[in-house]
This record gives sequence, C-alpha cells and structure tokens, in this order.
Amino acid sequence: MNQAYAMVIQEYGKELKKQFFDMPEPVNGETRIRVAASGICGSDVHVWKGEDERSHLPMILGHEGIGFVDAVSGGKKDIFGHVLEPGDLVVWNRGVSCKSCYDCLIKRRFYSCKNRWSYGFSKSINDYPYLNGSYASHMLLVPETDIACIVPKDQVDPKADYVPYVSACCAGTTTACAFEQAGVESGDNVIIQGPGPLGIYAVLMAKESGASNIIVIGGTEERLKLCLEAGATCVLNRKTTSTAERAEEIMRITGGRGGDKIFELSGSPDAVEEGIPLTAVNGSYISAGIAVDVGNVSINWFRHVARKNVRLQGVWVGDMKNTWQAVKVYERHKDILARVITKRIPLENATEALRIMERREAMKVALIP
Repeated sequence: MNQAYAMVIQEYGKELKKQFFDMPEPVNGETRIRVAASGICGSDVHVWKGEDERSHLPMILGHEGIGFVDAVSGGKKDIFGHVLEPGDLVVWNRGVSCKSCYDCLIKRRFYSCKNRWSYGFSKSINDYPYLNGSYASHMLLVPETDIACIVPKDQVDPKADYVPYVSACCAGTTTACAFEQAGVESGDNVIIQGPGPLGIYAVLMAKESGASNIIVIGGTEERLKLCLEAGATCVLNRKTTSTAERAEEIMRITGGRGGDKIFELSGSPDAVEEGIPLTAVNGSYISAGIAVDVGNVSINWFRHVARKNVRLQGVWVGDMKNTWQAVKVYERHKDILARVITKRIPLENATEALRIMERREAMKVALIP
C-alpha cells in the first residue's frame, strides 16, 4: 500500500471527507503507525463543531489512537528502552511538550507546557507531520513522541481484541491524572459526577485506592449499573432525584461529612454547583470533565470553600505516566472497561459516529480503519 487515507474536517460541522496521502517514510527517529482503532472523545465533537480554539482546518481528528508500528527509523525506543519493531502494538502520548519551558523544567508538569501541541487537535494537514490524527489508516509520530509498547510483535495474538485499549488513551489518562492530583486515601468517601468513560475509570481507581464509599451521580441507568459492577457502593440518578434528595442521601451515607474527594467528570457546570457544597471539611473538589468554556458557576465561597479548607483542583490533560497507569488499569479490569466501547464503526463513517456521540447515543465509539 503506497497511500494512506484519513477523514478530514474541511468545514466545521460538515461531513468529513476521505482524503489520500502519500505514505510517509520515517526518517530521523520518526515512527509510522498503522492505526488499529481510534476512539471518539467528547472533545472531538467540540473540535468538529468549531468550539475549540486549538483547531486549524483542514485537519484530522483523533487523539485516542492505538496501533501497530508499521515502519520506524533511527532505532527509536519506547519509554522503557524497548527498540520498536514493525508489528509492535503501541500507544503514544497524545501531546508533545518542549521539555525546556518553566512548566516542563521547573514544575515538571509537561501537560501544562505553553508550547505543547497535540495529535488530533493542534495541527492542520498542511503542518508536519501531516498525518497527525488517528482518524486515519496511518499516522506519523515525530521523534519527540513518547511511545509505549503494549504488546511486542512476537506476543501479538491475531485473534485478540485490542480495540478497547483506546479507552485508556484519553478517558483513562485524564482520570489517572485527576487521581494523582487528588491523592485519594484509604477510607476516603469518593463522589463521582458523571458515569461515562472517565467515571468508570474513576470508580475502579477509587476502589483500588481503598475508598470507603464510592458514590456515583449520573443520568443514564445503564451506565450507573456498570458503575455498580465496577465497584460503586451507591448510585444516584439525577433524573429521578432532586439536588436536595441527593445531598441528603450523601450526608446520610458519609455520616454527615460529605465527599473527601469529589470528581467532576460530567462536563456540566451544574455538577460543579452541586458538587462543591457536598465537599467535606479538608476535602478536595477535582474538575476534569469540562473541556470547553461553559461560562461561570455560582458558589458561596466562604461557606463551601474557605470555611471548610476545601481544595479546588482543575485537570486539563495527563501525561505519558498517566497513560501507562490507565493501560495497566485496563489490563486489570478488561471485563468492565471493554464494555465502555459501545459502538464500533468503520472509519469512513466518522461523521455519523461524531453525530452519535453528539446525541449521546453511545458511551464510546471506536472507529476502525
């Protein structure tokens, strides 16, 4: 095959167009990937609709990709020193940081790098490395990309289903970063707002951290049931309970304390207004679900933050450490996390897949080239 193809956004909100590209030959440490699957994130819908200022048309979406090394140059190694070979199943850091700015060198927060760019977000098809999103048959990863081999080529099972690994690439990564920031301790009361892919990962991570109570708030019964299977101790359906009823039940369960760690994973400003007052004294409220500007929220700063010594933590993305943590969580809980992928759709039907996600008709869609 001497050509690659991708589904390209040429106009915001319009049909993605299939476009062919000359197959790139890796040089100087580049890695060419044959994409096995690409997850559709809610952020992709925002970009497609023109709601993300990072986007530059025409562009290829996709920051939740897994794939097989197709060709590699310069003896490129993964993050563990494994020399990459064609046939290795790999995952990669969706962002590339400069490693030389204040946030990279001093704060050691590579995901906060002011010069960071992301596959599937930051570049058009006219910008190097051109095939820079996973809504494609192939991608070209720049030499600076952190890559991790999930399964070496000699251990790849042609009959195995590797598609669900895509859930670790964004949902799992962001949730792992949120938990790293929060520092969940054994015995904590954990409240999770949003039972989507991030929420499922959060339940599993809270359980592994030894949380005493894991309470999930959401509006989709099937997702709430999956949270219970994952280890939630209580689920509250926001469509059948009022804010006051949920608060009363949470205080009953936690002995009047509230949530020691509350995770906003829904993307809703209403969740923030509900969640911060539920935070316990000396607790933390961690927001990792809001990906675009949703406007202002109203809280009583004295009563719900200052007086209770509450810590507020925003989480935007994660780094390669968090991606690897998410991969390991997936491997420990495949029975649960494989069910996060609720639809598999051919890559050529990417526009319809985006519409399905926009209408919230699937928890996670995987595009298959």
